Amino acid sequence: MSSSTTPNSAHIAIVGAGFCGALAAVVLARAGHRVTLIDRHSVYPKQFRVEKFAGGQIELMRKLGIFKAIAEASTPFKDIANVRAGRIVDRTPNQHYGILYEEIVRVVRAQLPSSVAFIIDDVTALKTGPQKQEVVLSSGQALSVDLVLLATGMNGALAHRLGIGQHMVAEGHSISFGFTIPAEPGLTFNALTCYGSGATNRIDYLSLFPIGDTLRANLFTYLDQRDPWIRELRRNPSTSLGDSMPGLAAYLRPYDPVDGVQNWTMNLMTAASVSQDGIVLIGDAYQTSCPATGMGVTRLLNDVDRLCNVHIPRWLTTPGMAKEKIARFYDDPVKQDVDTQAIRMAHFRRSLITDRSLQWRFRRQEHFMRRRFLDLVHRVRFKDTSGSRARS
Repeated sequence: MSSSTTPNSAHIAIVGAGFCGALAAVVLARAGHRVTLIDRHSVYPKQFRVEKFAGGQIELMRKLGIFKAIAEASTPFKDIANVRAGRIVDRTPNQHYGILYEEIVRVVRAQLPSSVAFIIDDVTALKTGPQKQEVVLSSGQALSVDLVLLATGMNGALAHRLGIGQHMVAEGHSISFGFTIPAEPGLTFNALTCYGSGATNRIDYLSLFPIGDTLRANLFTYLDQRDPWIRELRRNPSTSLGDSMPGLAAYLRPYDPVDGVQNWTMNLMTAASVSQDGIVLIGDAYQTSCPATGMGVTRLLNDVDRLCNVHIPRWLTTPGMAKEKIARFYDDPVKQDVDTQAIRMAHFRRSLITDRSLQWRFRRQEHFMRRRFLDLVHRVRFKDTSGSRARS
């Protein structure tokens, strides 16, 4: 039976074939829907976006049926040393996976069922209504579909034409940097997180982790875009970071990057006036996240899960795709909880790093002291447990 004749199915157009859009296409096509995936890039270009995943993100990937393929293309690592001012705060024993964003997209696209029509083109216009939607391509082709998913990231041009706006939560909230260094023999860690020492340099943390036979460096900051230190970082990240992060030199020898320093300025935004007939925004198209929190991937996976596995099947029990149906996705309590947590964590991390008030100075100290205490308790319990097993 073809997907077009599967009971309770729909013809769904997905605009944007990055991680979010391609994953939604995989999930929907596997469920029997007729999917048309549209993107201007046949091979996704290099972008500095998500480069590692762990924890609950792994479980969501398993639920969506994509974890095995992504994990096989990734570099697994765990036992991360977390350092501040030259001292180990604690160690993270959980399993992590490192993989470049363009590689994630390649792997997910490779999972697309053969039933998916993948069109390499630009969408120039959208016409939406309670029953049918029209997607117009630059080639002049027009598609008639039941539902449109916008997975266009922070490019809000198409949504804007439909009257969907953007609410700026925090402009220039953070700047992230990424570069690659050789994984030289003799380094004293598998993966390292080095935290900034205070509010003066506005550095949150540097994360070093393996991808293949190299180390990937992700630096998360709350710098102003005009800060001259950014230029110095681009010229010589080894010296700039060594001078700005006391104690880093004890764990990382001087290095020369094997590529240029990439950066990403994040504006925290949420979409406005989204309850419209026939169109749904998912991932960064609906709300952006601070990269330092790691919530961007969690939000993306949660959006795909709730929309594709919960709401679209419910919507198809009755005719049409009116805005009253679409609103149920945005009002979903699970989605709202994750979205709210992402914004809350973004504000918390920025204040924790940059706020010089007495209240936040105390919270900074308390935050890292609590982590050291919990790590000590964990190691004592682990030692006692290991000793008991050995004696028995």
